[in-house]
Amino acid sequence: MRKRFISQKKTKFRLKFFLIISLIVISFATCLSFFSSFLTQNKIIDFLLKSNLLTDSSEVETDVFDFLLDYTIGKQEYQDEIYNGEESKAEYTPDPNPSENASSPVIYLYNTHQGEEYNGDVLSEHDLVPTVMLAAYRLRETLNNEGINTMVETNKISEVLKINNWNYASSYQASKLLLNDALNKFSTLKYFIDIHRDAIPYESSILEYNGKTYAKILFVIGVDHEGYLENLNLAEKLSQVLNQKVPNISRGIMKKGGNGVNGIYNQDFSANTILIELGGQYNKISEVNNTINVLSLALKEVINS
Repeated sequence: MRKRFISQKKTKFRLKFFLIISLIVISFATCLSFFSSFLTQNKIIDFLLKSNLLTDSSEVETDVFDFLLDYTIGKQEYQDEIYNGEESKAEYTPDPNPSENASSPVIYLYNTHQGEEYNGDVLSEHDLVPTVMLAAYRLRETLNNEGINTMVETNKISEVLKINNWNYASSYQASKLLLNDALNKFSTLKYFIDIHRDAIPYESSILEYNGKTYAKILFVIGVDHEGYLENLNLAEKLSQVLNQKVPNISRGIMKKGGNGVNGIYNQDFSANTILIELGGQYNKISEVNNTINVLSLALKEVINS
């Protein structure tokens, strides 16, 4: 009789324990679902751009930012492949703050390959991937803060391709339509910067300087048009000023032309049109941000010189 009583007591205890654990799990899931409903993709991007975690006033904040991405989502494995427009998980990153596009802009930032991704710390629940568009939004913010009126192109390249029945290989043709449209709307525009990211090993894409890690920059100049020397001149000035501020942060200038390559990259549009490879596919967004802070200062210096 005593053994039976003990057995029943243990059974009741196990049942209570199971019920308590179930209630805790259900409560946690309910709270998580409730709060996540407020976190739209735009709000998350806005948080990344506006919070002190991204502005990186100290290396500690950079570490916290990276930790949050790593902890929340975790790592993904990559194949060292050149972006082809079809493998991207995020073709387009929405503008978290359209009003940030300054009136009477001087600089026009755009991304011919809008889906090029950085380190894959993906906020998968909200389909958010750090991309070159996120870098463009951040650069716009820093340039506007430096008094250089800047806008970002937010029309979808994929939509332009679709409307014109073009394939991915015509992406530069699509972005040129947007360039022309922007200049028609804003006659104040003088500088046109196409932001990409390279496909190189991580070790080749980073630089450590004064306790910070930077994503290196490469300028690409197409030589298959008559006025390329003017584009080259601007790239050389920027590369030089960048390296004065952070030695070797610029990987230099790659000239491309001939059979099998684009060779123009829309740089026949204006003498002040350049293509920047900002980091590579393995760079963390915090490393890209460190470089953006330097790039905005370099652009300001060159423009005001």
